[in-house]
This record gives sequence, structure tokens and C-alpha cells, in this order.
Amino acid sequence: MLSSIRENMAPRHLGLAGLCMLAWVFFNLFHYDNYGIEESAALDILMNWSIVHQIASPVAFFGVPDLRAILFIPLDMHWVGSLIAVKVYTMFFLFGTALMMYQWSESRYGSESSMMATALLLISPIALMQTDAIGVGVYLLWAFATAAILDQLIHDSDRSVPSWLFLQILICAFAVSLHPMGLALPVALVWHWLMGSDARKKKQRMILSLVLPTLLMLLLRWGWYGMDAAAANPLTVLGDALVGSPLLHAPGSWGIGLVVADLGVAAIIATLLIQKLNIDVTSLMLIFASAIGVLHADHAWVLIYWACTLYLGMPMLIKLNERIGWRGLIGQRGLVLAVVMVLVVMVTMATKNSYATRHMGLKSNTDMVIAVLEKEADRSVAGQFMVASQWPARTLLATRHDVLPLPPTSEDNAGFEAKIKGITHIAFDPQQPDMHDLARNMAGVSDKYETIALLPGGVVTKIKSVESVSVKKKGHGK
Repeated sequence: MLSSIRENMAPRHLGLAGLCMLAWVFFNLFHYDNYGIEESAALDILMNWSIVHQIASPVAFFGVPDLRAILFIPLDMHWVGSLIAVKVYTMFFLFGTALMMYQWSESRYGSESSMMATALLLISPIALMQTDAIGVGVYLLWAFATAAILDQLIHDSDRSVPSWLFLQILICAFAVSLHPMGLALPVALVWHWLMGSDARKKKQRMILSLVLPTLLMLLLRWGWYGMDAAAANPLTVLGDALVGSPLLHAPGSWGIGLVVADLGVAAIIATLLIQKLNIDVTSLMLIFASAIGVLHADHAWVLIYWACTLYLGMPMLIKLNERIGWRGLIGQRGLVLAVVMVLVVMVTMATKNSYATRHMGLKSNTDMVIAVLEKEADRSVAGQFMVASQWPARTLLATRHDVLPLPPTSEDNAGFEAKIKGITHIAFDPQQPDMHDLARNMAGVSDKYETIALLPGGVVTKIKSVESVSVKKKGHGK
């Protein structure tokens, strides 16, 4: 019986069983509240829900959404209003991307390094964090893997304008709309086509087809509304690839981040030195995205950088071990096994801590500010709650009330009061440089708005009731 099972069981069956077990782990580690979602993802979700339910919503004022809104359309058929459905949907994209990355890595480096890199990517804390937050990193990595496949199909096609070209244009626009790292996709493809041996007309047509959607998306999404705030020190956020959520460790710790950065830089330099002009388009995308992401170091960049480190570094580590090792398993793979075991132990510890944060209900600094607004919304009388928030889409998800973006600032108090007429609550982070003018305006109307929460993630102000204002004026007259 065991022999027949062994004969009928292919390696892909074990891989699918492993993905099913990993999905069960993800389900137990997901947060099932309305917090922790990226602002841009929340905007895409709310726009889809508003269209399907035909509800007048202020989401149109929040900014131009990225093109993930198109991918979320299938969820509108049966799962409108369910955030967990969107998280599961993102998890499927992560698993599918991992399989595509494995196929690419296997064809280029062999199955051994590909299996280890894929497994370490899927069990890493940053993969769980980005999936739970419906993060840009998962979809950007999917766009890189898909664009590489389409690029090969276009190269192999005998037609001057293959149908795959139109899908490639869409994927290019999709990636650029997500994050500045998305620019790595058209840059890598243009570089690859310029260095290739294809016909001149085909090169020109392909390059033009990549440049035009890139310029269009830059015009529409310049500033990339809804991205997570960048870390002041990239090393502090880079360490989250192994130690997990910032809620699990002391802020400002960058030791692990320095190790991850060194590993990634070593993998990139070794790849460039060994492959030189023979480097493939997927590797170029990962390298360019890792370099661009340093300018806006967030968790999406951490996922891309960690994927680049694993898929480019594992083959180099195996070659290094073979060169300096001795005969036998320990001599040929001892260094590789030691590195993998250390990474697995660190990942396991971070996963255990992530399970604890879910049950303790820990929230980020920004989510703590939004939680105050949610309580205010629950206590408010119908029709007497209107909030302007620095994070309008996330606030709308949490409060289930209409939310407006922050009002523009004004030079005088009278003009600012006219702009905030009808708004009962205002939430923002006064520590950010671009919020200093708003903080000054709010200080000028302190006789009408009171601070009800001052937290590390921001401040919540609330309009004073008519009774309290009148009492204050009477006391001042006396």
C-alpha cells in the first residue's frame, strides 16, 4: 500500500499539501477586525463596494486609486463587505506568485535553491504581514513574475504585434500605479529589449508600448496616494523581514536589518559579477525595485528586498559552500543548512509572537487613533458625526460612517473655520512635516475644537458642544 501511494504521489502533491498547511497557519494569524489595512488597499476595496451597492460615498475625494481595484472586482460577486475574503484573495496571489517565482528560479538555478528560497519566502513574517495588510508588495511581486512570463512569450512570438503585448502594457501600468518600485518593471524590460537581438522595429514598438503607460500612470498617480509612511532609517523596517511586526520588538532596533541589508547587497553584487550581461529580466526587476525602494522604505519594499535576497542569494550561497567545503553532505551543504536553520528558527519565533498579538488586540499607532474615532462614532447620535481624517479610507472601514479627507489649510482662522464647517472630528498626525500648517490652523480654532486624544500616532480633536461654548463665554464675560 505504501509503495502504491509513493508511486502515485508526485512532488507537486507534497507542495500542494504544504500550501494547504500554510494556508491554515495564515488563517489562524490573520487579524479579523477592520484595522491594519493599507490606506491604498482600503480605498480600492471601498470603491468596489460603493459601486456594487450603489451607495453615494466620499471615496471619490480620497485620491486616484491604484489598479488593484480591477483585481478586486471578482470579490464583488459574493463577498462584498468582507475584509477576510480580500485577505484570502491576497493569500492566493502570494501562493501563485511563489509558484511562478519557483518555476523561474528552477529553470535558471535548479530545484534545490528554488525550493529553499520559495519556502523561506512563504514562511517569512513579512509575507504574512503584507498579506494581512492587503499590501502592495504581494501584488507588485506578482506583477514582476507575470511580466517576465509575458516578456518571454513576446520574444518567442513570430508576430510583429503579438496579443501578449496588450497584457504587458496593462501589467506595466498596474505595477507603476502601485508603488515607486513599480518603475523597476518598465525600466528592466526596456533595458532587456535594448540589449537584446530582436528586430529594430519590434524593439521600438515594445519600448514605446512600455513608456506610454508608464508616463500615464506617473501623471495619474504621482505621489502614490495611500502608501505607508516611509521609515526614517531603512534598516529599522528591513529587520521586520525576520522579526515580524514592529509591535513585537523595540522601535529603532536596526541590528537585524543591517544583517538583512548585507545579505541582500552581497547577493546582488555576486549576481551582477557572475552573470554580467547575461542577467535575466526577473533578476533585473528585483534588483532595480530593491534600489528604488530605499527611497521609500516601507513593508512593501521589505518583501521585495527579501525576495531578491532569497532568490539571488541562495544559488550563490550553494556555490560558495561547494567551493570552500569538503566532501560529503556536511562539507558541501553545511553552511547552507546552518543559514537555513537559523532563518527558520527566527521565523518560527516571530510567528509565535504574531499569534499572541492577534489575541491581545495590539494595534499600530495610527490604528490607535482610528480606534478613538470608532468609539466616537458608536457614541454619536445619527447625523451628528462627520470626521475629516488623514487616513480617510481606513477610518471609513473602521467607523462605517462617511469620512472626508483633511481640509486644506488657510492663512487666517476665519477662512479655515469656513472650510471645516459641519465637521465634528478631525484626526491627523501633527508630527509629520506636511501637517504642521494644519496643526497651526487647529491651534487657531482651539476655542471651538477640543483635543480628546493625543497619541503617538496622531491627535483627535472634537468640536465643542454648544452648551460648553456658551458657558465658557458667560464665564469669560463675568
